[in-house]
Amino acid sequence: MFPAVPATRPVVWIVVSLLLPLGVQAETPEWVSYPGKKWKVLTAAEAGVRDVAAWDRWVQATRKSTRGASFHGEDHSGNRWGVAITRGGYLVQSFGDPDYRFQTASVGKCFTMACLQLAIDEGRIKSANSLIRDHWTGKGQLNGRHKQLDQGQHLFLTFNHLKTHRGAFPITNGWSWRVGKNYGQPAPKWSKWTGDPDKDNFAHAKPGTVGSSYSSGGYWRLAQALTAVWKKDLKQVLDEKIMSRIGIPADRWDWTPGKVVHDKKTWYPKMPGYGDFLDPPYTINGQTVRGGPGWVVISAKDLARWGLLVASGGSWKNRKLISRIQGHGGGNGSYTGGTGGSVIGSFGRVTSTFNQGKIPWKLFVQPPHTANP
Repeated sequence: MFPAVPATRPVVWIVVSLLLPLGVQAETPEWVSYPGKKWKVLTAAEAGVRDVAAWDRWVQATRKSTRGASFHGEDHSGNRWGVAITRGGYLVQSFGDPDYRFQTASVGKCFTMACLQLAIDEGRIKSANSLIRDHWTGKGQLNGRHKQLDQGQHLFLTFNHLKTHRGAFPITNGWSWRVGKNYGQPAPKWSKWTGDPDKDNFAHAKPGTVGSSYSSGGYWRLAQALTAVWKKDLKQVLDEKIMSRIGIPADRWDWTPGKVVHDKKTWYPKMPGYGDFLDPPYTINGQTVRGGPGWVVISAKDLARWGLLVASGGSWKNRKLISRIQGHGGGNGSYTGGTGGSVIGSFGRVTSTFNQGKIPWKLFVQPPHTANP
């Protein structure tokens, strides 16, 4: 029998818009503003809240119940956590320290998705359904012939399979995989489990045929493939295409390289060997492979900027930066997301127990007063 593993589950996707049907994005209202170097702060009333007393009751209750998270040994006590909530391009509420920066676990998956979408937008990849082997095989770079993307089940592997966790890569982290688990769940029956997270990070079945299995191992392979496609460090790609345009300078955020996570055996103190599934190559054509599965170091205020881009359907100051963009959550209490429609709200959360699902967006019924004098 395998030893018991706590049933901590990976985080699910953040819905792009909470007020619209999936896949539908309304026109961004004319009154929406976009922050410069700093967020302009509005009171709830100035931001268009209908019932300020109700908003204040929510703020007080949330302040009492929110604290720093403690995911598998992380310590975020002492105000080392932050939440930022915006509406219409203005900061309207924060909790903790919204400037606190820390690695945000699986939040980085939405950054990897953006690198994929940008590659499609620019014609580097025809579509998300393109075969990865036509762009990168990993021959002479991946540490095992069975991992090469022109071998075995990888012949059928597309970018979209890895993006949607349908690539038949069963590993979420090295710690749980060693005992035959994917967090609290048994290793999938279709997997060829050996207990070695490095050896086992490959497509164990035909992609798309065994359903969805949350896979940070698959996202690591996606990050490697995208680094080969771009021939650039993926952080540089986002700095050039998105971050510099939404007011996040390159020195205000970081994206941890996969090798750093692999080599730090206490990345999560209570999950020794968490990053053992992060297999070579760690550089491709001289470019560092960033942590595609996650580990973006950023503040709640800047995650709220990403969320505003989500709420605006990929546009910033009337300029389309990306055709499709999503938010995402991380298991250590970090999130980014946005809601569109008539609200245009966003939030960022770093290592906190804050429940963003409780934000009373329905109270915002008027345009921000200062945006339309």
